Amino acid sequence: MEENFENVSDCLHSPRVQHVLTETEENFKDRIKGMIAGNIIGDMLGLTQMSGEGTLTPVRPVQLKGKYQKDITGGGIYGLPAGSWTDDTSMLIALAESLLEKGCVNPENERRHYMKWFIEGAYTPSGEAFDIGRTTREALTTGTAPSDRESNGNGALMRSSVITAWYISSADKNLIDASGLSCSVTHAHPIAKFTNVVYNLLLKKLISGFEPEQAVMSLRDEYEGLMDDLRDIFLEPEVYQTTPYCVTTLETAIWLNMESASFEEALLKAVNIGGDTDTVGAVTGAVAGAIYGCAAIPADWMRYAENVMKRYAGLKIFL
Repeated sequence: MEENFENVSDCLHSPRVQHVLTETEENFKDRIKGMIAGNIIGDMLGLTQMSGEGTLTPVRPVQLKGKYQKDITGGGIYGLPAGSWTDDTSMLIALAESLLEKGCVNPENERRHYMKWFIEGAYTPSGEAFDIGRTTREALTTGTAPSDRESNGNGALMRSSVITAWYISSADKNLIDASGLSCSVTHAHPIAKFTNVVYNLLLKKLISGFEPEQAVMSLRDEYEGLMDDLRDIFLEPEVYQTTPYCVTTLETAIWLNMESASFEEALLKAVNIGGDTDTVGAVTGAVAGAIYGCAAIPADWMRYAENVMKRYAGLKIFL
């Protein structure tokens, strides 16, 4: 037994094995950074066409042809400059700052940071909070997250990728608990909470090296029978829906990535089919970043994301 232990120890410390382990760790970090950056980039791209009809037909598979948005250009209904972001990234930053302060999901502190954004305009590109969803607004105004069936928007999904980054080395149970707890600060219905959980677990699997189809199918086996509403996440859609509903937002993000061959392809499809483009872009971007990593993100896009990440300690730690 002792001899075997020494042999294993020698093997683990050999230069060849150490090189593989270092390479694996670098890939791991690159995917985490890509996930966070993808969340931000998707929001920035989606800002331009928010609430619009889109220029691409949302029929699967989406075809990138004709005239469509290809760059981060700003504009949109708020007329913001390129590199600006919406509530998606503002709440991502607020959550990241809370996680850094407390070392874990802490609903009271998380809500405090959301209120800084909501009331003071903190974490925004222009010093003023805007594009605030109905459920989030009600939760922050009243102090109680709505728990009715009509309050299952995607306002928790859009910020939650950083929870996966923070809990990446923890047991799945810890990630599940943290995901549901954080979601409940603004969205308290079980559909919203379990959709958030599936999202965070999916991101963890992708960062850990699972192939997208493998990751999705493993979660389908575990979660599609939990409640009827969750089944849509795992069903290949004929037509993509881009409403603010959390289930269809995650479904669209997953299957756009499944039909795409690159980070760029998935994001451009997400923001050019119209609808709730900032959040569909943010969630699609986080999934794409977890699949392909930061190294696969176009340099011009990555510079915009890094400009945001460098400004806030809670995101800077993932650079």
